[in-house]
Amino acid sequence: MFFGKKDKDVRITDKQYKDLVGNMSKSERKEFDRKQKQLQREKDDDWLLGMLFLTDDSDDT
Repeated sequence: MFFGKKDKDVRITDKQYKDLVGNMSKSERKEFDRKQKQLQREKDDDWLLGMLFLTDDSDDT
């Protein structure tokens, strides 16, 4: 679960997730899931870029 800040990757149980999205309309839930996927992609991209820079630095030595 992400809340828009890169340092706030929060894990919740299935029950907590169901409680969170249970009262959402279908369109709200779709938007929520889309935003979560977008934040996950951004986190993954940041990690990959970090690994590329780490690899580039180690190649110089």
